[in-house]
Amino acid sequence: MAFSSDTSAEPEPLVSLRDVEVSYGGRPALGPFSLDLKPERALALVGPSGCGKSTALRLAAGLERPARGEAARRLDPGETAMVFQAPTLAPWSSALDNVALPLLLCGLELQEARRRASKALERVGLGAAQTLKPRQLSGGMAMRVSLARALASNPRLVLMDEPFAALDEITRRNLADDVQRLWSAARPALLFVTHSVEEAVYMADEVIVMAPSPGRETARFAIDAPWPRPAHFRTTPLFRETVENISGALEAAMSVQVPVKTGDS
Repeated sequence: MAFSSDTSAEPEPLVSLRDVEVSYGGRPALGPFSLDLKPERALALVGPSGCGKSTALRLAAGLERPARGEAARRLDPGETAMVFQAPTLAPWSSALDNVALPLLLCGLELQEARRRASKALERVGLGAAQTLKPRQLSGGMAMRVSLARALASNPRLVLMDEPFAALDEITRRNLADDVQRLWSAARPALLFVTHSVEEAVYMADEVIVMAPSPGRETARFAIDAPWPRPAHFRTTPLFRETVENISGALEAAMSVQVPVKTGDS
């Protein structure tokens, strides 16, 4: 997906973080940090553990408020979906009922919620697994149920916090392709958090490199490549060069020491 130089054509951000700062126990964890999440754009955050990637995601979700700066959301209830590293499925419910639950919480009737849930499971290749309980699912299948649950409500914003981290490499790659295929149908705003530079380049059309705590942007890369990614994209010179450039920026960011403020000092 190429970026246009005509900024007047840019859609309004669904989420804007402006110089946000977050502290835990008086110790700065994030910021100052800024980003915009726009429809039809996929943004990835990459950085070391503890750099504030997940904190930025929670701010974007409206689950947390910054101590300083502004976090603005232009979304109605039910228009944000989240996918975590763990599928977080109710163990007593079937795959179908797990996917239907957020639809029911949004006020849909049971029959309509199950119809949409069934369709969502079919979209992720689990049409024959709707009655299975989480304990009967493989790790990849459980993550597909989580993905179906996130997309069943046709959200305008999708937030993914290292969703493939616990999976084997083949499953990770297959799910990455699934996410791109499903995302391309509706093109919501997408924020993808990951430790993996290769995963960030594959999953996003813009990558922000974050420095260690307190997390802040140190570099930003636009990836001008087709979406969804074509077959063998990972072997192209563009992919390899971008991965190396981002890896270099990440290594440089981790070597920078910034004085840490505590409290209100």
